[in-house]
Amino acid sequence: MKIHKNITKFISVFLTAALLLGSLTATAFAAARTEHGMIDILASDSDSAFVAKHKDAMDAFREGAFDLDEQIDLYSYSIKTTEIRSLFVAARACYPELFFMNLGYSYGYTSKNGVYYVTYIAPTYTVSSKNELNVMLEKFYAKADEYLSLVDDSMNDFTKAIVLHDAIVLNSEYYVTKDGREGTPYTLMVEGWGKCEDYTRAYAYLLAQAGIKSEIIDSDSMGHEWMKINLGGKYYEVDVTWDDPVSYSDSLDSPGRITHRYFLFSDGAFQNHYGYSSVNTSNDTTFDEYTLHNMKSQFCMVNGALYCIYSASGSTNLVTYTAANEMTAVFDIGTAVTNEGGFWASHWSAGGGSYYPAGYANLGTHDGLFYYNMPKAVYVYDAASNANVKLADYSGANQLFGMKITDGKVYGNDAESPNNSGTLKYVCDCLKMGDVDNDGVLNVVDATKIQKRLAELENFDAVNTIKADFDRDGIISINDATAIQREIAR
Repeated sequence: MKIHKNITKFISVFLTAALLLGSLTATAFAAARTEHGMIDILASDSDSAFVAKHKDAMDAFREGAFDLDEQIDLYSYSIKTTEIRSLFVAARACYPELFFMNLGYSYGYTSKNGVYYVTYIAPTYTVSSKNELNVMLEKFYAKADEYLSLVDDSMNDFTKAIVLHDAIVLNSEYYVTKDGREGTPYTLMVEGWGKCEDYTRAYAYLLAQAGIKSEIIDSDSMGHEWMKINLGGKYYEVDVTWDDPVSYSDSLDSPGRITHRYFLFSDGAFQNHYGYSSVNTSNDTTFDEYTLHNMKSQFCMVNGALYCIYSASGSTNLVTYTAANEMTAVFDIGTAVTNEGGFWASHWSAGGGSYYPAGYANLGTHDGLFYYNMPKAVYVYDAASNANVKLADYSGANQLFGMKITDGKVYGNDAESPNNSGTLKYVCDCLKMGDVDNDGVLNVVDATKIQKRLAELENFDAVNTIKADFDRDGIISINDATAIQREIAR
């Protein structure tokens, strides 16, 4: 980290201002009711043509459901009794916020010229009052907003899709039922657990809010649900559920781990699935051979660039990645960690002196810094200064196969091997930028200590050197002390 004593530096200030102005042009997305046509469905009893034809009936069904109507009037929409199942299935799929409905329903009908038409549908609900529903909807939308805060309209659709995909996978666990309840898009979004249907529909909901269309595929022959997403007017296969690694020893997934094995494929390349077809055929092979399918760490968007950890041929690197499959190495993690701590600091032991050929480092970000796990430690990397620091050793009996950041804290996936599900264990807090007196609070003492460091009256260790760069411009200067004072004066 460079130390700069001048009060001003024109180029630094200009670049910082440019970055700030650039960020003001990006618009964040906010959770709302799903716009009709953003989510489509292909299932054994519903299809795209039905969804398009009966928009008004589907909207009426949704509005009646939100009012918890005992009977939703469908008389004027000419829905045949042979179509009521299609309407019900399509509405629940295309509007994931209807998570509060059971699968059961009844309906009334009348005859016109020998044809039977539905007069009303009577759904069954999992909530008993509007107040209960409103509380759940508020939590659903609030959690969706947390996910949507990771993307904005300055990103291309590829970047939005992969960032949201990774966030869902990293923060969810596969359960069909839990605590006597069956999973729903609500449990997946708010509580972080659910089944394939819930993974798919929660992800489809987030994509819709970010302006990306998708098609849900419900396969009877597989007893499984996945999706296709629309990028640039072309559809690609995605199975967000199967990208959440599941251990071989039990049915639970491996927290803190992530894959991209089933993300953005053509129909031909999507050979692990069977028994499906689609209205929107995925013939485009653009992404079939992309390197991303071999990446097992989270993709993170920082300062306009997409980052990931790439492990191959015994090397582990922090890289930038683009929608054109362009990858650029930023920092050689494996070499840095090996040079500091030796061979076993950067290699996952398989016992008996052997090691796993693959790397299991996951990536996370907090306050513009990168965090990653090694087998027995968590590191922090500052791209602005190229500083790499071991943040905490892990003293658990097992190794860390992946990690995640939640509420400013780093949790590692403690597991006996990559084939076991493991358990998330707290490892350390993320760095609190500017808190150079390490009391957990940003205050004037921190600004004063930075000023003393500039006057060479104070020494900072490697961690505090990173934290002192409060304005994130790659240098420690009086501007950092000033920025802290402005922050605490708010």
